[in-house]
Amino acid sequence: MAINPMQRKARNSFLIGFLIPTLILGAVIGILIYQKDQEQKEQEANSEKVYMLVNNIESGVPITAADIKQVKVSTDETDVNMDKGKVATLDYITENNIARINLCKGVILSTDMLTKADENTEDLKIQEYNMVLLPTDLAKNDYVDLRIRFANGQDYIIVSKKRVLSSSANTIFLKMTEAEILTMSNAIVESYMAIGSLIYADKYENAGTQQAATPTYNVSREVLGLINENPNITNEARGHLWERYKTDRRAEIDNILSTVEDKATSVSEGIEQQVEKQEAERARYIESLGVGADY
Repeated sequence: MAINPMQRKARNSFLIGFLIPTLILGAVIGILIYQKDQEQKEQEANSEKVYMLVNNIESGVPITAADIKQVKVSTDETDVNMDKGKVATLDYITENNIARINLCKGVILSTDMLTKADENTEDLKIQEYNMVLLPTDLAKNDYVDLRIRFANGQDYIIVSKKRVLSSSANTIFLKMTEAEILTMSNAIVESYMAIGSLIYADKYENAGTQQAATPTYNVSREVLGLINENPNITNEARGHLWERYKTDRRAEIDNILSTVEDKATSVSEGIEQQVEKQEAERARYIESLGVGADY
């Protein structure tokens, strides 16, 4: 059926009236999408992926994966004040995971906040010592030097900057290398020989920024020979011990021990006390678990 001119004109006017706003709306939406995309690209260009602490970390304490999360921050934010060259990457945090200073939750990690872990060797073993005089306020994650002091006042560093895994009233747990274990064992025996000698722990005040002290205690020639024959000890460790042995410190220690008449009895008594302490500590541990001995 033919459409009269008036109807055709009305229909065309309707279509034009519908299409024009639709095209305008589409153009506006397109412009908005484009602007948003440009803004997003600009934000991406002006943002940095960083790692933020989710827990408070004290100086000297290792930072673990559970302590950090990755976030994006704008480099335009004045409160971030970030030098891109100092932003700590995940690889850097993994290799340098010790906090130099006390760090608060929410801080963005930078390279100058971290230092390298000192426990990166493969021969580490957890050792328990109960003959060491401990600081009154010693706590987990503190760092200590273990030292030996003889009755004449001579004082030597046995091992340096060891992190305290845990401790009780008279027992301390440390990670030690094979060379450190043998060195410490030598010092323990000689402390038993020499009446009036003492092995004690000396705590670092700010472990995150303080460098490890240089050990000064020299093992006996017999123990040095054992260390040189031990395949579990690195050549670098052997070299350090040998350089130390070539000084005159060992002669000083030998002179002290030469005055001891009954070395065997002194060592036997010292070991007996050590065993008694360890048995008592083990009994307390088993009791705390609420279980019997593992037979």
